[in-house]
Amino acid sequence: MMKKDFFSKIKKDLELYQKERGEIINKSRSILQNSKTAIFALHRQDIKQATNNLKQAEKLLKELNKTYNKGNRLRFEGSYKAAVEEYVEAKTFNQVLLGKDLNQLNIESIGPEEYISGLADLTGELVRQAVLQATAGNYKVLGKYKLICEEITAFLLTLYLSGPCRQKFDEAKRNLKRLEQIIYEVKLRG
Repeated sequence: MMKKDFFSKIKKDLELYQKERGEIINKSRSILQNSKTAIFALHRQDIKQATNNLKQAEKLLKELNKTYNKGNRLRFEGSYKAAVEEYVEAKTFNQVLLGKDLNQLNIESIGPEEYISGLADLTGELVRQAVLQATAGNYKVLGKYKLICEEITAFLLTLYLSGPCRQKFDEAKRNLKRLEQIIYEVKLRG
Protein backbone atom coordinates (compact mmCIF):
# COMPACT_ATOMS: atom_id res chain seq x y z
CA MET A 1 0.00 0.00 0.00
CA MET A 2 1.02 3.59 -0.64
CA LYS A 3 0.63 6.33 1.90
CA LYS A 4 -1.93 9.04 1.20
CA ASP A 5 0.52 11.81 2.06
CA PHE A 6 2.76 10.52 -0.76
CA PHE A 7 -0.12 10.86 -3.26
CA SER A 8 -0.95 14.26 -1.81
CA LYS A 9 2.63 15.42 -2.30
CA ILE A 10 2.64 14.26 -5.93
CA LYS A 11 -0.61 16.12 -6.58
CA LYS A 12 0.62 19.28 -4.85
CA ASP A 13 3.92 19.24 -6.79
CA LEU A 14 2.10 18.76 -10.11
CA GLU A 15 -0.36 21.57 -9.39
CA LEU A 16 2.50 23.93 -8.47
CA TYR A 17 4.40 22.96 -11.61
CA GLN A 18 1.33 23.57 -13.80
CA LYS A 19 0.63 26.93 -12.14
CA GLU A 20 4.23 28.06 -12.60
CA ARG A 21 4.30 26.79 -16.16
CA GLY A 22 1.18 28.82 -16.95
CA GLU A 23 2.86 31.96 -15.58
CA ILE A 24 6.03 31.26 -17.59
CA ILE A 25 4.01 30.75 -20.78
CA ASN A 26 2.03 33.94 -20.20
CA LYS A 27 5.11 36.10 -19.61
CA SER A 28 6.92 34.37 -22.48
CA ARG A 29 4.13 35.43 -24.83
CA SER A 30 4.65 39.03 -23.75
CA ILE A 31 8.42 38.75 -24.24
CA LEU A 32 7.88 37.28 -27.71
CA GLN A 33 5.37 39.98 -28.65
CA ASN A 34 7.57 42.80 -27.37
CA SER A 35 10.55 41.40 -29.26
CA LYS A 36 8.59 41.06 -32.51
CA THR A 37 7.22 44.58 -32.10
CA ALA A 38 10.75 45.89 -31.50
CA ILE A 39 11.96 44.27 -34.72
CA PHE A 40 9.07 45.80 -36.65
CA ALA A 41 9.82 49.22 -35.10
CA LEU A 42 13.51 48.90 -35.99
CA HIS A 43 12.64 48.28 -39.63
CA ARG A 44 10.65 51.53 -39.53
CA GLN A 45 13.61 53.31 -37.86
CA ASP A 46 11.46 53.91 -34.76
CA ILE A 47 14.27 53.50 -32.23
CA LYS A 48 12.22 54.92 -29.35
CA GLN A 49 9.46 52.33 -29.79
CA ALA A 50 11.99 49.52 -30.22
CA THR A 51 13.86 50.59 -27.09
CA ASN A 52 10.63 50.61 -25.08
CA ASN A 53 9.67 47.14 -26.33
CA LEU A 54 13.13 45.74 -25.61
CA LYS A 55 13.10 47.22 -22.09
CA GLN A 56 9.72 45.62 -21.42
CA ALA A 57 10.96 42.26 -22.71
CA GLU A 58 14.10 42.53 -20.57
CA LYS A 59 12.05 43.36 -17.48
CA LEU A 60 9.94 40.23 -17.99
CA LEU A 61 13.00 38.08 -18.72
CA LYS A 62 14.65 39.23 -15.51
CA GLU A 63 11.47 38.60 -13.52
CA LEU A 64 11.24 35.06 -14.88
CA ASN A 65 14.92 34.42 -14.18
CA LYS A 66 14.58 35.68 -10.61
CA THR A 67 11.45 33.64 -9.89
CA TYR A 68 11.83 30.43 -11.88
CA ASN A 69 15.40 29.80 -12.92
CA LYS A 70 16.35 27.78 -9.88
CA GLY A 71 17.82 24.53 -11.12
CA ASN A 72 17.89 25.89 -14.69
CA ARG A 73 14.14 25.29 -15.00
CA LEU A 74 13.55 27.85 -17.75
CA ARG A 75 15.87 26.00 -20.13
CA PHE A 76 13.24 23.27 -20.44
CA GLU A 77 10.19 25.43 -21.19
CA GLY A 78 9.57 25.59 -24.93
CA SER A 79 7.59 28.83 -24.83
CA TYR A 80 10.36 30.51 -22.86
CA LYS A 81 13.05 29.29 -25.24
CA ALA A 82 11.08 30.63 -28.22
CA ALA A 83 10.67 34.00 -26.50
CA VAL A 84 14.38 34.21 -25.67
CA GLU A 85 15.30 33.33 -29.24
CA GLU A 86 13.12 36.19 -30.52
CA TYR A 87 14.60 38.52 -27.91
CA VAL A 88 18.15 37.64 -29.01
CA GLU A 89 17.15 38.37 -32.60
CA ALA A 90 15.58 41.73 -31.67
CA LYS A 91 18.38 42.81 -29.35
CA THR A 92 21.18 41.92 -31.77
CA PHE A 93 19.30 43.60 -34.64
CA ASN A 94 19.11 46.72 -32.48
CA GLN A 95 22.86 46.47 -31.78
CA VAL A 96 23.63 46.24 -35.50
CA LEU A 97 21.47 49.23 -36.41
CA LEU A 98 23.07 51.28 -33.63
CA GLY A 99 26.55 50.34 -34.89
CA LYS A 100 27.44 48.33 -31.78
CA ASP A 101 29.39 45.08 -31.66
CA LEU A 102 27.43 41.89 -31.11
CA ASN A 103 28.10 40.70 -27.59
CA GLN A 104 26.67 38.53 -24.83
CA LEU A 105 23.32 39.78 -23.58
CA ASN A 106 22.71 40.44 -19.92
CA ILE A 107 20.12 37.70 -19.36
CA GLU A 108 21.23 34.74 -17.25
CA SER A 109 19.22 31.96 -18.90
CA ILE A 110 20.09 32.50 -22.57
CA GLY A 111 21.60 29.25 -23.73
CA PRO A 112 23.74 28.48 -26.76
CA GLU A 113 20.78 27.21 -28.81
CA GLU A 114 18.88 30.47 -28.28
CA TYR A 115 21.96 32.49 -29.27
CA ILE A 116 22.51 30.36 -32.36
CA SER A 117 18.87 30.60 -33.44
CA GLY A 118 18.63 34.32 -32.68
CA LEU A 119 21.82 35.13 -34.57
CA ALA A 120 20.77 33.02 -37.53
CA ASP A 121 17.40 34.80 -37.58
CA LEU A 122 19.23 38.14 -37.37
CA THR A 123 20.60 37.43 -40.84
CA GLY A 124 17.04 37.40 -42.16
CA GLU A 125 16.33 40.78 -40.58
CA LEU A 126 19.48 42.13 -42.20
CA VAL A 127 18.24 40.95 -45.60
CA ARG A 128 14.91 42.73 -45.02
CA GLN A 129 16.73 45.86 -43.88
CA ALA A 130 19.05 45.66 -46.90
CA VAL A 131 16.04 45.62 -49.22
CA LEU A 132 14.58 48.65 -47.45
CA GLN A 133 17.88 50.52 -47.55
CA ALA A 134 18.56 49.65 -51.20
CA THR A 135 15.07 50.81 -52.11
CA ALA A 136 15.77 54.11 -50.34
CA GLY A 137 19.08 54.44 -52.23
CA ASN A 138 21.25 53.95 -49.13
CA TYR A 139 23.73 51.47 -50.59
CA LYS A 140 26.60 52.08 -48.17
CA VAL A 141 25.13 49.91 -45.39
CA LEU A 142 24.69 46.85 -47.61
CA GLY A 143 28.35 45.86 -47.30
CA LYS A 144 28.14 46.17 -43.52
CA TYR A 145 25.12 43.86 -43.41
CA LYS A 146 26.87 41.37 -45.68
CA LEU A 147 29.96 41.39 -43.48
CA ILE A 148 27.89 40.70 -40.36
CA CYS A 149 26.08 37.84 -42.12
CA GLU A 150 29.42 36.43 -43.24
CA GLU A 151 30.77 36.56 -39.68
CA ILE A 152 27.68 34.86 -38.26
CA THR A 153 27.68 32.19 -40.98
CA ALA A 154 31.42 31.58 -40.58
CA PHE A 155 30.97 31.18 -36.82
CA LEU A 156 28.03 28.79 -37.23
CA LEU A 157 30.11 26.78 -39.69
CA THR A 158 32.57 25.99 -36.89
CA LEU A 159 29.85 24.31 -34.82
CA TYR A 160 28.40 20.83 -35.04
CA LEU A 161 24.72 21.64 -35.42
CA SER A 162 21.74 19.34 -35.68
CA GLY A 163 17.95 19.62 -35.54
CA PRO A 164 16.46 23.11 -35.40
CA CYS A 165 19.86 24.79 -35.05
CA ARG A 166 21.02 23.14 -38.27
CA GLN A 167 17.91 24.42 -40.04
CA LYS A 168 18.62 27.93 -38.73
CA PHE A 169 22.21 27.67 -39.99
CA ASP A 170 20.98 26.63 -43.44
CA GLU A 171 18.66 29.63 -43.45
CA ALA A 172 21.55 31.93 -42.46
CA LYS A 173 23.54 30.65 -45.45
CA ARG A 174 20.57 31.37 -47.73
CA ASN A 175 20.27 34.85 -46.25
CA LEU A 176 23.94 35.53 -46.94
CA LYS A 177 23.40 34.44 -50.54
CA ARG A 178 20.37 36.80 -50.78
CA LEU A 179 22.48 39.69 -49.51
CA GLU A 180 25.18 38.91 -52.03
CA GLN A 181 22.53 38.89 -54.76
CA ILE A 182 21.13 42.25 -53.61
CA ILE A 183 24.61 43.80 -53.66
CA TYR A 184 25.31 42.27 -57.08
CA GLU A 185 22.10 43.69 -58.54
CA VAL A 186 22.78 47.13 -57.04
CA LYS A 187 26.24 47.16 -58.61
CA LEU A 188 24.85 46.06 -61.97
CA ARG A 189 22.42 48.96 -61.95
CA GLY A 190 25.15 51.40 -61.06
